[in-house]
Amino acid sequence: MVNCSYALSFKQRPSTCRISIAPTGRGHCRKCRKPIPKGATRVEVCAFVRPGRSTVLLRCTACIDTRFATGVLAVYKRADRVPAAAGLEGMEASSVRNAITAAATRQQ
Repeated sequence: MVNCSYALSFKQRPSTCRISIAPTGRGHCRKCRKPIPKGATRVEVCAFVRPGRSTVLLRCTACIDTRFATGVLAVYKRADRVPAAAGLEGMEASSVRNAITAAATRQQ
């Protein structure tokens, strides 16, 4: 009899996030599946797959919910630690960080 359970021989890493501006209108939100328009603020989630391999998932700012915000804060502890792309440190980044904080506090 063959045992089909595989033991992971590597340590998994948490997913990282970054607030950015959509360079094109081709990306779609992972939750609502709608396209994110060019120039819109979005959250990029770099999900770890295995060593040397990761994938980028996108989330529009309207789809920041409690589950997503809790996951982000589990990695960064505070929303103001979530990095933003260069040139985005103004009001746009702070509004996304405030949305993450507000969504996480809705749960409590």
